[in-house]
Amino acid sequence: MKKILLTITIGVIFRLAVNAQVTSTLQPAGAVPSTPAQDNFDRKNRFGLKVTPQPCWLKSGNKGSTGDGAYFGFGFGLVWEIKLSNIIHFATGIGGDLEGGKISYRNDSTFQVEAVVNNEDELVEAKNGIQRSDYDKSIGSTSYILKGRTYKTTFVTIPLLLKMMTNEYNGMKYFALFGGELGIRAGAKVKDSYYSGQKATGTPGAVVFTPVTELEKTNVLVSKDASLVPLRLGMNLGLGTEYRIAGNTSLVFSVSYFQSFTNLMRKESEYLTKSKTLDPSNDTYKFSALSQSYLARAVRINVAIMF
Repeated sequence: MKKILLTITIGVIFRLAVNAQVTSTLQPAGAVPSTPAQDNFDRKNRFGLKVTPQPCWLKSGNKGSTGDGAYFGFGFGLVWEIKLSNIIHFATGIGGDLEGGKISYRNDSTFQVEAVVNNEDELVEAKNGIQRSDYDKSIGSTSYILKGRTYKTTFVTIPLLLKMMTNEYNGMKYFALFGGELGIRAGAKVKDSYYSGQKATGTPGAVVFTPVTELEKTNVLVSKDASLVPLRLGMNLGLGTEYRIAGNTSLVFSVSYFQSFTNLMRKESEYLTKSKTLDPSNDTYKFSALSQSYLARAVRINVAIMF
């Protein structure tokens, strides 16, 4: 479906470019002559404000986890548009995008995703050689078998887009856009759900594991387990229209498909494990880390006011 969408959109972009090139040199019959207001509409530099509701999701590249539905995100920001020619504009700016997505984890006799949370509600790092008394036998800590995660991320984004515009007809223009996006991660947290969990209670010399009934935890910070470099590269591809309200003010509406090319999380988790072995000679653990490959996707509904 995504390949079909890309193919159709690229075809429309090409058609718009051809039509716009023709109409930029030949005045069509019935077209409205240029006016001062229209000249303002087409001036060299334009600025604006935008909001972006966006259904978004995560694509998993690992066999032990799968994407499990969309998360309704939201974006906002400032827009700067530069006219390069009658048909080509360059659009950039700066904004904030609140995004996310859902991941579910396999759970069977050969694969379970485990996480340990200490008595301060912080994830415990699964380091090879850690003493069991410092991991799942630490008093107040809880060991969970992870069922699913809803990721909630915050990115500062800088789009770098080319817009191919038609001429204005009755106050309307149509365009296709294509380009990249640079994102800087500003935060990452999750809402976790669990198949089961057990809490370590008692005393260090007599630890008792008690099943827990609360199998959900919100606002778990996972920034330390996110990609080491907090940068994201992505692509935007879409179609839109612009309506001149009055003078140099216009309303812009577009729908675009966003796809990231960089992993949201570390390739090997430092906190989630898919298996562990206990060395009884010194009561220490050796872990097999969970592989993570999560790529962001979104359909962005962009609404902007340009001045």
